[in-house]
Amino acid sequence: MLRFIIITFIISASTFANAQKKQDYPLTPKDATVDVYFDEKIEDPYQWMENSEDIRMSDWLDEQTKITDKIKKRYTKWWMLRSQIATMYHGVRTKEISSYKEKEDSLKSKYEFDLKNFNSSRAADLVYRVRGQKNYRKLVRIKDFMLDKDDNVIITNRYLNEEDNLIAIEMSHNGGDWREVYFFNLLTGDLFESKLSNLRASSNVIWQGRDVIYDSYDEAEAGRELLDKAKGQKLYYHKLEDNQSQDKLLYQNGDTSGTNRFSYFKLNEKLFFKHYYTVRGTIYRALSVANINPESFYLTNFLLYPNTPGLYVSVEELFGNTAILNTNWEATNGRVLSADITELNKVSELIGEYDILLTNVNKLGKDKLACIYTDKGKNIALIFNMSGELLRKIDFPEGKQLNYFYENEDNATHTDFCVSSFFHPKIWYQLNLSDLTFKPTQVLSVPYKVETLETRYINYKSKDGTEIPMYISCLKDTKLDGSNPTLLRGYGGYGTTIVPSFDESLTLWLLHGGIIAVPNIRGGGAKGSDWGLAGRGLNKQVAIDDFIAAAEYLISEKYTNKNKLAINGGSHGGLLVGAAYTQRPELFKAAIADAGAFDMLRFSKFTVGSVNTNLNEFGSVDNKEDYLNLKSYSPLHNIKENVSYPNLMLITGKEDDRVPPLHSYKFLATLQEKGSDKSLYSLLLIDGAGHGGALNNQDFEKLILYKYAFLFDQLDVKID
Repeated sequence: MLRFIIITFIISASTFANAQKKQDYPLTPKDATVDVYFDEKIEDPYQWMENSEDIRMSDWLDEQTKITDKIKKRYTKWWMLRSQIATMYHGVRTKEISSYKEKEDSLKSKYEFDLKNFNSSRAADLVYRVRGQKNYRKLVRIKDFMLDKDDNVIITNRYLNEEDNLIAIEMSHNGGDWREVYFFNLLTGDLFESKLSNLRASSNVIWQGRDVIYDSYDEAEAGRELLDKAKGQKLYYHKLEDNQSQDKLLYQNGDTSGTNRFSYFKLNEKLFFKHYYTVRGTIYRALSVANINPESFYLTNFLLYPNTPGLYVSVEELFGNTAILNTNWEATNGRVLSADITELNKVSELIGEYDILLTNVNKLGKDKLACIYTDKGKNIALIFNMSGELLRKIDFPEGKQLNYFYENEDNATHTDFCVSSFFHPKIWYQLNLSDLTFKPTQVLSVPYKVETLETRYINYKSKDGTEIPMYISCLKDTKLDGSNPTLLRGYGGYGTTIVPSFDESLTLWLLHGGIIAVPNIRGGGAKGSDWGLAGRGLNKQVAIDDFIAAAEYLISEKYTNKNKLAINGGSHGGLLVGAAYTQRPELFKAAIADAGAFDMLRFSKFTVGSVNTNLNEFGSVDNKEDYLNLKSYSPLHNIKENVSYPNLMLITGKEDDRVPPLHSYKFLATLQEKGSDKSLYSLLLIDGAGHGGALNNQDFEKLILYKYAFLFDQLDVKID
């Protein structure tokens, strides 16, 4: 039971019925635009929406905002919902147990940092202090970096150089993937004159003494920052007192198209590279090590491996000249290799493949490795010595997620890790690195009874008979009578596995009798690399079928019914929701799609749509087989006339340059034109937000409140 006072209310039948009345949508301008693909003509009347500067856009967005604001006025208990959500976000407390043995002070960072909100209309400022001091000092005042009053600036990363008392602060304007880096002296709090521009979200900054190594791209064409693909990736050496124009070029990406990029990181004073390498016309992927001498910089390959979609090799740790690798190369479930970085392809197996999936390989102090596996909704930690001998196995409960199970310091005697779930935040423990025993270090306090909730891990059959795993979270006493309001959430792309993680607003949904179902469909990585490939490219419909089958299971097993079922997903999950929405509209009552890609025929025309990662995931519209496949599930191109589609809320950031908002605009305009006018199709547009959010407190509150007011309303949820 929630500890704060709750006033009972039921959304009235008249309010609920309003969503079923005829909607009065604006008449959206149309152009006679036609694209031709392999002699097939595809009309695209709303292609003008791809130009954010088109004079028609402002009026159209104003009309959509009026629709959304009108919907808000129906939520008569808006402020009660706001109060309960606020209690959830501010009611979580942790208290250290008195017997808690902290890490040695010598291993802790010299500085402590925190984000503080001094103005709810802006993102948080960054404050800091020397560890042990009482008061924080303001380091970054966001207002000082705003280009104008509407510029939503957010700190996206920070790179600490503790030895030289320096820090590099990475920032984004309006949530975009373009980044800037500023440098500060932590002794004085002063800002250096030099800054770095034209970095991307994928860029890295590495300290080398008082200098840095970083990668940047060609400057975007004015007005095309949110549309064009970043090209011209280069690696530079920057001296702190110099202007960026004076930086020394170390390495240039051989792919000038921007399709493939290189990545790099520093480990034990060596610079490691992951890039593409051509041998007699064959493209391989390569792991290389580089010296960090700006006057004589070169890469030395120590591993070449196939350029195969879904195959990964990552450097996890370095002991002398031996690199520890985590890979699924010739091991679908993953294994651990050791590689000599002084010789090409001198590799041996350290820890072989198991019949459960390897997800992480972590250093655990001076002489141990922690390998984290998943099996039937559980995490298992296997701790090995450097000879590959198993020292201990630790099983964690079903429906829980193990986090931070590592220790990078050789001299540490203890390390901290935590466990989280769909309905409680991180609970911290301390592991003794000598005897590998552990104990809790904190007591958790939340405004509800955690023990009343549970997560079930089940399997259901998809369209082709394949068993798909799914997490189902709910109150323990939930009755399977087919009447429970249920939110089905999915992602299903890029080999990404959805794991249990805490969300305050979703937990509030559970406490009011809602169910949350999260299937790990194909296209994700829940069962290894083959699982991801099974829902990728020409197999993308398989992922959609898996998601639809999850809905059918929830109905058949009487968790819910079609009038109590909503679907939600973001980014690739937004595409997933859009595809299920247009293919099986009768199956759902409502849908919420965040930052979704809905026009798959033109997805590759913008920003990252044609980078290698997305070409592997979706294919290319320039290939006929890929084109036919993309058209078959592209949400925009599968909207039919006069169909009663589920009530819909589209959410997008106005400055999203990863999945531009044009996808949501075109999808919404087409639905309002063709779909039944008894269905609700609305847009929640967040100004100054990109793909990752970049929300200040006001924007975040707006997003959460609109989203859950819509959800509670559509599924007729009682708050009591």
